[in-house]
Amino acid sequence: MNGPEHYAAAQEYLAAAKADGVEPGGAASNLAIAQVHATLALAAATAMAGSVVTAHGAVKTALPAVDGKAWQAVAGVSVQAGGRD
Repeated sequence: MNGPEHYAAAQEYLAAAKADGVEPGGAASNLAIAQVHATLALAAATAMAGSVVTAHGAVKTALPAVDGKAWQAVAGVSVQAGGRD
């Protein structure tokens, strides 16, 4: 698995836990849910570090184009032309 695939899998597991009735409320569940969200936020921020939005709205990343587009897609960022080849 690559980074975006791990990120997407973690989001799916979090959604499945919520679907199974695991909701915030208890201290342990609140900490676990907070940890997942913090980890996902850090992963996305790290992957997108150095990204810039051009005057035309394209997102250019410091990553190879295919990796940048994968992170943009999984992090919910509008995927536009750009990226480093």
